[in-house]
Amino acid sequence: MCFYLRVTRALVLNLARRLWTDVADWVVMVKRRCLYRVRRCFSRYDDVGPDNTPLEETFCDQSNIDDGLDDKKWYLDVDRRTAEEMVSTGGDGCFIVRKSTKHPLTLTLFYRNRPYNIPIRKREDKKIALGSKKQNERVFETVTDLINHYGKEELILFSGGEKTGTTALISSPSDAQIEKMCKQTLHHVMVHVPN
Repeated sequence: MCFYLRVTRALVLNLARRLWTDVADWVVMVKRRCLYRVRRCFSRYDDVGPDNTPLEETFCDQSNIDDGLDDKKWYLDVDRRTAEEMVSTGGDGCFIVRKSTKHPLTLTLFYRNRPYNIPIRKREDKKIALGSKKQNERVFETVTDLINHYGKEELILFSGGEKTGTTALISSPSDAQIEKMCKQTLHHVMVHVPN
């Protein structure tokens, strides 16, 4: 009889654990699908997320967007692959600003085991903004102001139109990490130089 009670107890505990997990999953689903959309309706700003409102795309002169950045530790002249490797070694919130082939500048940021590449652009009014053009977007006077702001406030991250999380810009790669990447790049170039 004692054996059956132990087996029954284990089955009931397992059932309770599964029910608890299902309830927790349901709460997360409701939060993601409903509460985020409600909160977004009341927020003045949508940091970098998608906006379904069609906006007229106009060309704006993107020159001089990187003025005054050469002395910043977080501004590096590296390609996308190298930037992603560098921020991945620094953990969540590690970032750099780099030149890009598609955009004037890109913020490369690491969060939850993956890199994000967010365009930085100059608007028609000469203000700086993140991501694609959207209504009620947060704007800054300079790229440095943008980095300082998101060092204190959390940046909302999206992937494929879905919110994936929020993080602040916590740190840039250390000098040792930068030196290591430069040595690897130099070694790669030296090995592949034709005679």
